[in-house]
Amino acid sequence: MAARKTTADWSRIELEYLAGDDSIREIADRHEISDTAIRKRAKAEKWVREPRKVRTANRCEPERSPPPPAPINADEPVEAGKIADGGRGLVWRMLDELDVITSRRGELEDMIIEATDGDDEEDRRATMMRAVSLTNRANTMKTLALALKTLNEASAPQGKKAATQDRANAVGGGRRFGAMGPPTLKAVS
Repeated sequence: MAARKTTADWSRIELEYLAGDDSIREIADRHEISDTAIRKRAKAEKWVREPRKVRTANRCEPERSPPPPAPINADEPVEAGKIADGGRGLVWRMLDELDVITSRRGELEDMIIEATDGDDEEDRRATMMRAVSLTNRANTMKTLALALKTLNEASAPQGKKAATQDRANAVGGGRRFGAMGPPTLKAVS
């Protein structure tokens, strides 16, 4: 595949890089060059980037939740509904956290690259990049969906089969072959 050739405005790119308002990937996309080219040029010319400014308008962080409730007495049974409600809240908070990681992936990758820039081995960088990878986030989403499904099933009222079985046990007096009651006559027309 042929590399894309373009005439880049390096003075403009340098100003945007030094300002630190946008991620390196965003700057690269805007100027239609690779982020690696910007990183190489910045390293060669020793550009010192200011820390990235946090935008409050587009902030995706979840709201802080109240502290957890007091510990539950182990001797008293707890309703499945209460456990499921707490679990659902936890799943939603974790989904919010996953959303923040996904929406800030470029920034996280830039921070990882800057933090591991002087490392001799690439293992640390590769491990940190795997932590924010699409595969890891997709597996987290799948696990959270399964947990939410399990919590919903555990707290759901009994199903039709269980209700039918309870009615049958009530009629049969709790025995398997209990009396069915007097016969009923039906008129056939």
